[in-house]
Amino acid sequence: MKRALAAIICITLLWSPATAYADVSDQAAASSANLPGDVVPITNDTSGSTASEQNTSGTAPTGTDTSDTDPSDPADPASSGQTADKQAKALKSDAKLGSGYYYLYPAISKTRVVTIRGGSGRNGANAYLFKYLGEDKQIFHIKALGDGTYRIRNKKSGLVLEAADGGTANKTNIRQGTDNKRYYQRWYIFKNGSNYVFQNAASQKVMYVSGGKDQARANICLYKYTGARSETFSLKKVRSSSKYKISTRKWDDSRDYEILTNIVGAVESGGQVYGNRDYSAYEGPYSNSSNEHTITVGWAQYYGEEAQNLIRSIYNANKKKFKKIDSKGLIQKALKKNWVATHWNPSSAEKKVILKLIKSSAGKKCQDALFKELMKTFVEDCKRLYTNNAWAIHMYCQIRHLGGANGAKRIFDRCKGNYTLESIMAQLKRDQYDGRSSYQVGDSVFWSRHVKCCEFLQKYAV
Repeated sequence: MKRALAAIICITLLWSPATAYADVSDQAAASSANLPGDVVPITNDTSGSTASEQNTSGTAPTGTDTSDTDPSDPADPASSGQTADKQAKALKSDAKLGSGYYYLYPAISKTRVVTIRGGSGRNGANAYLFKYLGEDKQIFHIKALGDGTYRIRNKKSGLVLEAADGGTANKTNIRQGTDNKRYYQRWYIFKNGSNYVFQNAASQKVMYVSGGKDQARANICLYKYTGARSETFSLKKVRSSSKYKISTRKWDDSRDYEILTNIVGAVESGGQVYGNRDYSAYEGPYSNSSNEHTITVGWAQYYGEEAQNLIRSIYNANKKKFKKIDSKGLIQKALKKNWVATHWNPSSAEKKVILKLIKSSAGKKCQDALFKELMKTFVEDCKRLYTNNAWAIHMYCQIRHLGGANGAKRIFDRCKGNYTLESIMAQLKRDQYDGRSSYQVGDSVFWSRHVKCCEFLQKYAV
């Protein structure tokens, strides 16, 4: 179904909050199925996208309150019922946290995590709160340094969380920077009930969500410890293992076009058996989708203009044989009109001729040739826009063949430079949770196709 168009369950550390062509719509998530990389089901966050999110100044974003008090949080330990002595004792229980990759969920939120703004790799990029996306900009490696402090390094950028400019005042911004082994880049981590408190080693101030509110782009700052929930975080550990292998092999024309043909043939018309393809495949108008106004033919499921081009190429390959099969000139006449615009629905006689044409020796050769020509364009586009990694190109081609250029662009743009099978599958999975209807390339109706493609790559494209 060309036009009609996983889960890595991450272990929870201590506390777990409850929580087209055919690429035209999506089914809102109706269950609590987990996304790869986390245990919290995604809920829709209608606040803005992450486009153009960048703050490299090391200061709080424009409009953020930078005064020394915050009306949404207790102003001092006394107002939260704690004396200075009790406050100090509250932060003496070292978490003894194991090194690993984690998502940082503030206790006030079940759906948002600490995120590096825009996934930037620059020094000074801001840390703020944003909906879970399953991306590396939201994953942090926490490592115990042996002196009671911890380093918190962003997985995507490789930079560490720090107090901006080594600041020690309340509302000092937390950002990322190159690890200079300074104390303002080191953190004590303490247990607080079932959650954690992150205390900056230089200032003794703690990490908190500005305003104490669960909202997109809420700034992450330092503040003196008060015991407020906005100062505590739960940690979700990311499993380091993956069912998907990693390949660094580059695309090789001499072998990869054949592999791609065998993969796409299998998932399009070959019963998901590697190397199988049905040259006689035929679907009438609207069989696959209400948007398909004419026929889909051939093992690669050519629709509309491509179907018409296929029949025309068979005619040009052997006109004598074509005319013999199409003895009454039915299809030769049909080739003179636009099949999509006229919503052409072949008669039973016309259908019989088309089936004979696409099953002929010329028809089979033309189907293979047309597919390779189409894939050459896809391959070159992927190399130019994203990567020359062979497995990634295979996935790009089969996704684009299923969902068109826009579908492939959406998935690969989301990968943000990480084109492993695990990353591509995670971004496909997001289609099932974005609040649209059920015919985007990553939706559940197509999921077994993508899983099978990954299996084939790991077996036949090594």
